[in-house]
Amino acid sequence: MNHDQVQARLSAMLDHALPAAEAAEITLHLATCAECQHAWAAQQALQTWIKRDAVQAVPAGLVQQLSQHLAQQTAAPVLIAAPAPATVSEKPTRTRPLWLWPGFAGLGGVLAGGLLTLLLLPRAPEAQTQIAQEVFASHIRALQAGHLSDVVSTDQHTVKPWFAGKLDFSPPVHDLAAEGFPLIGGRLDYLQQRPVAALVYRHQLHVINVFVWPASTTHQPAPRLLQQQGYQMVAWQQEGMNCWAVSDLNTPELQKFASLLQQH
Repeated sequence: MNHDQVQARLSAMLDHALPAAEAAEITLHLATCAECQHAWAAQQALQTWIKRDAVQAVPAGLVQQLSQHLAQQTAAPVLIAAPAPATVSEKPTRTRPLWLWPGFAGLGGVLAGGLLTLLLLPRAPEAQTQIAQEVFASHIRALQAGHLSDVVSTDQHTVKPWFAGKLDFSPPVHDLAAEGFPLIGGRLDYLQQRPVAALVYRHQLHVINVFVWPASTTHQPAPRLLQQQGYQMVAWQQEGMNCWAVSDLNTPELQKFASLLQQH
């Protein structure tokens, strides 16, 4: 199997839904393929996060309120008066409003029921949520494995050239030692089904991972702040790149770090 075939089956393998022979072939591939190992670790981390944190209860009372509204709408009678005989002096009959026609009698109830269904059905994760999950998993994996850097250096002119030939883009690398956020190295990582640059910074005893890869659009949205299990993430675009910073720093400090990077 090639990389795409293996990675397309990782979710099924995680659920033990593959034939034994196919699972054994994938296991053999994973033992020798670093790229697919990263994808497999991300799948495992995502499943752990979903089981632990992604399930959220519908707010108390909301289902009851919507159910009552639905009952009221569907139970409301539709009154259609019989037409009175026309006379010469009678004014023309006014057209009945659209919502009083029998075909629209239960429209309010249908809408309420549809809203209730949408609230109760599981929602597919948005693209930003999926990226955040991968970024968080990669940050934790690097910390746990003790493999923060492939190139260890505080010199941006050493770290940036190291990526040449290893990526199809050149990540922006800036040293912020003077501002209290020294660069300590970089490594290759894997997000969004592609290799990305991971730049590593420190602030006192806190590690900051900055994941960088080319943006698919020139539109630069405002920086976004996300939180995950006590970790903070800031996402923005800079120099044509998507940038995601993640750390256990407090929110103001991580936002300050991201702002300093954007100013360079």
